[in-house]
Amino acid sequence: MKPLEDRIPEDQAQEVFTRAAQLYAKHNQSYSVKELMEAGTEAKIPPEFIQQALEQLQLEKSSTGVPQKKRSVLPLTSLAIGLPAILAFGLVGWLIARKAITSPVVETAVPISETNSKEVNSPPLGGTYLKCKNVNITTENLSGRDLRNADCTEANLAGADLSGSNLTGANFSRADLENANLRGANLSPADLTDANLAGADLRNTNLHRANLSKTDLTGANLSGANLQNADFAEADLTGANLTGANTNNAKFNNAIMPDGTVN
Repeated sequence: MKPLEDRIPEDQAQEVFTRAAQLYAKHNQSYSVKELMEAGTEAKIPPEFIQQALEQLQLEKSSTGVPQKKRSVLPLTSLAIGLPAILAFGLVGWLIARKAITSPVVETAVPISETNSKEVNSPPLGGTYLKCKNVNITTENLSGRDLRNADCTEANLAGADLSGSNLTGANFSRADLENANLRGANLSPADLTDANLAGADLRNTNLHRANLSKTDLTGANLSGANLQNADFAEADLTGANLTGANTNNAKFNNAIMPDGTVN
């Protein structure tokens, strides 16, 4: 016989246990109640459920007219045949759970083509309703795209290229846009509440009526941007470049200004 491999692939584990269960069932066709209870414990099945299963089987058998002398035997035999399979699936579940606990979770960037993007019939402002909430699409090139009403709440877009994109009505609240390129993008009126825009390129960006409250804009370049009626309440603009920006009616309540002073 060919020597067995030291490691069995995960996709074959369930088949191994299932076949072993079938062989075990053929080998041993009867069990005591104590054995069933012990086996159930191994499969993480509380004893009361084993007892309940026995009682149900007895009721089912008695209702079908099985002779009295066989009632005490058939329930155990029937349950015994299926028990190894229960144990098999229990062991498979244990393997999966063990792998989930011991295997590190690695966050990988998801291409925009793999996110849930769909057309809607009548979105509030039209366009493609992109779903990238909690998605990691760092360094993605989305320049010039029509992404009106995109929902990118808490998304990781650090370093992404969104230059020239139509982001009207988009939601980037709590999103990571550090060092992202938003030059010339239309973010009116987008929600950027509590977002990270540190070092972002926002030159000539349209932020008219945008919500930038509590947003981190440290070192961001907002030169030539349209900030009219934008809300920067409690935002951090330390070191930001506002040269030539339109700040008419913009709100800077309790915001940290580029020179480090609090407005």
